Amino acid sequence: MHKPRLPANEHDRLAALQRLGVLDTPPAAELDRLTRLAQRVFKVKTALVTLVDAHRQWFKSRVGLDVSETARDISFCGHAILQPQALLVTDARKDPRFADNPLVTAAPHIVFYAGQPIFSRDGHALGTLCLIDDQPRQLDDGERQTLQDLARMVEQYLWGLEAAQDLQQLQAELEQRVQQRTQELETTLAQLHQEIAQRNAYESALLAEKEHFHATLENTTDAFIEIDEQGLVVGWNRAAETTFGWTREEAGGQLLAELIIPPPLRAAHHAGLCRFVRTGQPRMLGQRVEVSACRKDGSTFPIELTLSAIHSQGRMLINAFLHDISQRKADEAEILDSRARIKMITDNVPAIIAYVDTGLHYRFVNLGYEKWFGWKAETITGSKVADVLDAAVYAVARPHFDKVLRGEQSEYEVLMPSLHGKIWVHITLIPHYNPQRQQQGFYVLGVDITERKQLQDQLQFEAYHDSLTGLPNRRALMQSLREAMARSRRSGNSMALLFLDLDGFKALNDSHGHDFGDMALQRFARELRGAVRETDSAARLAGDEFTVILENLVQPQQDSALVAGKLLQQIAAIHSIAGVAVTLSSSIGIALYDGRHDSSANTLLNAADKAMYQAKRAGKNGFAFYGDGTA
Repeated sequence: MHKPRLPANEHDRLAALQRLGVLDTPPAAELDRLTRLAQRVFKVKTALVTLVDAHRQWFKSRVGLDVSETARDISFCGHAILQPQALLVTDARKDPRFADNPLVTAAPHIVFYAGQPIFSRDGHALGTLCLIDDQPRQLDDGERQTLQDLARMVEQYLWGLEAAQDLQQLQAELEQRVQQRTQELETTLAQLHQEIAQRNAYESALLAEKEHFHATLENTTDAFIEIDEQGLVVGWNRAAETTFGWTREEAGGQLLAELIIPPPLRAAHHAGLCRFVRTGQPRMLGQRVEVSACRKDGSTFPIELTLSAIHSQGRMLINAFLHDISQRKADEAEILDSRARIKMITDNVPAIIAYVDTGLHYRFVNLGYEKWFGWKAETITGSKVADVLDAAVYAVARPHFDKVLRGEQSEYEVLMPSLHGKIWVHITLIPHYNPQRQQQGFYVLGVDITERKQLQDQLQFEAYHDSLTGLPNRRALMQSLREAMARSRRSGNSMALLFLDLDGFKALNDSHGHDFGDMALQRFARELRGAVRETDSAARLAGDEFTVILENLVQPQQDSALVAGKLLQQIAAIHSIAGVAVTLSSSIGIALYDGRHDSSANTLLNAADKAMYQAKRAGKNGFAFYGDGTA
């Protein structure tokens, strides 16, 4: 037995698997539907979604197997994740890698294995979608593609989990940064309020004790500058020295504009000073304003400025408190940049993302809402969800809103009208709490699963229909036949099963080739569909064998004979196919069922089959009833 080797990226692969947080979690209904579908489509005993952990392979979804995990060193999936394409083992008993594997020599006696790797968004092989049977078999190209398509659907489910986790992590980081910056700004603001209160107290005391005021100004953390009516510096504290780089001796007696006003603003400063001297009414007196200043080295920076004016010794003085707000501005810019980055990320995620408060109002929506539905963020932000969503969509969503508002994560699928037609959306609702564990609202993550739904519908159709003629296949026939017989027993109305075989089909195939034979079968199927009522059901069993179920027959023998005769006439009216002259006929067996006794669908089908052979023996191109007509 060959133990699977470890991938080169094993460490990163295991890290990606652990980040999913999906190991040892309850089964997921979406994946269980896929494994059941895979089991039916491929007609195997077992279908699994496996995740390959460090020392085990664990089954997130399983059908046809009781155990939830096996050791990795005996696993087939450990080999499958080493290659990008599906691993196909047609007969493990003859494969030297697995012939003596305990999973082959003992239960579950694996003979056939097909495992399609499933990958994370960053390309790490997490496990497989695999098929297991105890009989050898092959997969053709179409079946391989179907297995790959189903595996891609498993990946979409896992990627949705990754996207939701990424969103939660981004939100947590954003909240932490916003909280930290907000706390810093609140601390700074509190300091500013305290300092302004101190300044007001200093200004009141200045008139009585100027020297004491100056001593106080020397110890303040803000720069204090005092100028006269000509704009010359008469006061310059130590904080001003530190802030602007000029010593008290260098600044004293100099024009303030030449020291701290950037050159482009000096003309406006001079005009404002002149206006104040002339009118005594400066525009900025008593207000806190943000302006640009410059240092001795010529560098500019933002400051918060508060002005006041006093009269002392017969002259007017203008006092200015200046606070360097460079760090605060940098913090504000960083917060705005962080918000812009988060918005850019959410706007470019191939999903719709929103935040809804506890009152069910939209507080944030990403660009996906406009791309999918034409709803601009500025239009629906603040609106009630019920006023935005289609009534039918809201009716589906409302129970899940109630659930998430109780603190539980919820998921659902809904068909929504969009700019490009109706689309299926998988919605995940995640509750949001503040640090005090009070619920503030919830996040909405929506992923377009329309393609996945269409693939499921296609697979469902293909499972019950014949690919050549489009008619229901044997599986669909047996289901329809059982249902029709049940209706007959309930209502007491008779029904009939017609078994049709195309006469001389083998000779037709041999003479003109299989492609022509396929065209003949397709033409036969069209005539069959056109000859029966809408309430009747036609199907193709296999090869050149077809059936028709007739229900609610008032005169069963006469009514079924009438339909059989009509079919024979329409088939005989076919004289050419694709320009080739042909003569077609059919032998039809009829079995009646009156609903008065128990009988199985297989019994009725066998009876109609025997009647068909009776018609063959009678010379073909005719119909015959089974026995006395009743099966």
